[in-house]
Amino acid sequence: MSYLVLARKWRPQTFDDMTGQEHIVRTIANAIKMDRVAHAYLFCGPRGVGKTTAARLLAKALNCEQGPTASPCGTCRACIEITSGTSVDVAEIDGASNNGVENVREIRENAKYLPQRDRHKIYIIDEVHMLSGAAFNALLKTLEEPPGHVKFIFATTEAHKLPDTILSRCQRHNFRRIPAARMLQRLKQICEAEGAGISDRSLSLVVRQSEGGMRDALSLLDQVLASCGAHPTDESVAEALGAIDRTVVQDFAEALVRKDARKVLERVEEIFNRGLDLKRLAEELALQLRHLFVTKAVGEAPAELAESEQKALLALAQEADSAQLARLFDIVHGCVWDVARAAQPRLALEMALLKAIQLSPSSSIPDLLAKVDRLAQGLTAGDGAAKSQSGASGGRSGPSNFRV
Repeated sequence: MSYLVLARKWRPQTFDDMTGQEHIVRTIANAIKMDRVAHAYLFCGPRGVGKTTAARLLAKALNCEQGPTASPCGTCRACIEITSGTSVDVAEIDGASNNGVENVREIRENAKYLPQRDRHKIYIIDEVHMLSGAAFNALLKTLEEPPGHVKFIFATTEAHKLPDTILSRCQRHNFRRIPAARMLQRLKQICEAEGAGISDRSLSLVVRQSEGGMRDALSLLDQVLASCGAHPTDESVAEALGAIDRTVVQDFAEALVRKDARKVLERVEEIFNRGLDLKRLAEELALQLRHLFVTKAVGEAPAELAESEQKALLALAQEADSAQLARLFDIVHGCVWDVARAAQPRLALEMALLKAIQLSPSSSIPDLLAKVDRLAQGLTAGDGAAKSQSGASGGRSGPSNFRV
């Protein structure tokens, strides 16, 4: 058999397996239990967070031989065919390639007939925002008053492109980006099941690269295992992903906090000679400074980081001042766009980092205010002494009287 990628192998087969979408799972499960299932659903949210998976699970829940049930068996003929995409009564339609009026007309004609075998005839339209305006208008009447045996499930990443007439006829559910801590926990479980020994630091890097999408995280994990084997090092994982090693980013942060300009320039030259993306370096460094500022503010490092990274941040936060970290972040984050569009990205990054070192305050704001108070008190005392000395000399002398 051909290899099955991790994103398909570990696709959730029950509502309980879905990660980070508990608010939607709870609503759908209660609707099924209370027999309040809507005739049209709209699943919207970022890519790779489970919209199409939830649509298939809802179809299985409605057509399972043991159902309707919030916990489909997964073993009956209906569940197996929906999982494999071969069900005669569940149609998965790509809205990007079937976006014309004639495609919607076909759906309207077929919706009149009863299901061939299952309980409901279900239409899952992915990327529904790609339908044309005329196609949406042709769908309105059927979507508002469909036959009792028909259910519509729409999925989209751009819900704002749908007409209000469509939105008002659907029950909308907003999918969230999966929290980093939940995704890290899930990746650990999958690595353990796959027999892969990947460190928490490397998995944290995969989570950051995925930007909240579980499908992206599994695809990146697949890439790491194919490139580095089942027991990769942190350096090899960063190289496979085209990312910056977290140790290097931490070195940059330490150099900025300690105002070590020589070390900053040496590190930039090293990254440049390795051919890595300097814009990505600026982004990673800005994120590291954000983590450092949060650690300084709340007294603990972000939970999604590996334990070794948390300890390094806690130690560095003791050396830095909040005002200094805020200034460093403002300059580094502001240079990301400049580095991306600069003719010489290396020069733009070097000058931004050197400016961050020179302009970040060397003392905390309370210390600076105390110095100003002491200076003001000294000036006040000096003025008082000068006035006393002037008074002792006889005060102001008037002009002498004389006659011409």
